[in-house]
Amino acid sequence: MDENDIKNLKDLQFTITENMKDTSIEMLTIRQMLDECELSKKDRKLLEKHFEKLKQQFAKELQEQNPVQVMFIRNYLSSKKEIDK
Repeated sequence: MDENDIKNLKDLQFTITENMKDTSIEMLTIRQMLDECELSKKDRKLLEKHFEKLKQQFAKELQEQNPVQVMFIRNYLSSKKEIDK
């Protein structure tokens, strides 16, 4: 990856919808609850399941709203993995 690719990476602009913002806040809240609250096994499992569902929902909408940006990031990460080998 050359300097031009890094500059392009820094200049990426993502479309973030209101739904994505709301989902992010909900995910942060759930993550904090999972990390800081004493929960029953049942409650923990339900929250973890809901968190995973939100994560998938966010990723799907991110991909739909930003296909070029996501492709660029994936290419960057895969080239970085190759360099790290």
